[in-house]
Amino acid sequence: MTFFLIIGGLQVFSLMVLWFLSPLKLTLGKILFKQNYNSPNQFDDKLFVKNNILGTISGCIICMSFWTSLSLGIVYAIIFQLPVYYPIITFLTYPGACYYLFSKIKP
Repeated sequence: MTFFLIIGGLQVFSLMVLWFLSPLKLTLGKILFKQNYNSPNQFDDKLFVKNNILGTISGCIICMSFWTSLSLGIVYAIIFQLPVYYPIITFLTYPGACYYLFSKIKP
């Protein structure tokens, strides 16, 4: 189970880096809303207008890592037949670790 905790943590952290530090939001905004955005905040604002919950989650690293951790934990528990408490461990540990590591690399 330790292997899955490490791999899952790396996956969640990698997704947070891609989502918040790359132009992925701008590209996704161009595809979804057919508009060019100059900053990721513009995409978050547009998403917030369309759907309050998704807009809030999209702009908050703790929120995004929490829901990503929980989803990944459930998928891992089902696919790899891990203990029932595995998703609980993931959503209690990954968001804090991701936030800490993200604060160290964010420019």
